[in-house]
Amino acid sequence: MCISIISKRTKMSHKDALLEQAAISAAGLQQSHILGSFLLLILIITVFALLGLKKITWALLLMLNLVLFAYLMKLTVDGSVKETVIGADGKIVPDVDSDEEEEEEDDEGDYQNPSLPDRQTELPEIA
Repeated sequence: MCISIISKRTKMSHKDALLEQAAISAAGLQQSHILGSFLLLILIITVFALLGLKKITWALLLMLNLVLFAYLMKLTVDGSVKETVIGADGKIVPDVDSDEEEEEEDDEGDYQNPSLPDRQTELPEIA
């Protein structure tokens, strides 16, 4: 799984790599912190295995594999999602290769509230 994660990370687009690096930095971490914690976890699992603590070793290995699998799936899904391009005015710019039908836009551009009918001043009497 580690090899497939490394290959996915090398195939990531520059934009996705920058977004992931920004998320790591926002959490107050660096790439070396993540690699160091990963190596420390492997060392702890090895120590438990050498001590003969099978249940703890298997539980930690299972958790490590689940975390790696979840991260691999995140990289796979993020790589397969079509990117949405947003223009300077905040509107979504349609893709030229898109097969979707384009909707016609109104010439007005501004939203106007619909007019409501006038209320009657007198209410009808109920017999």
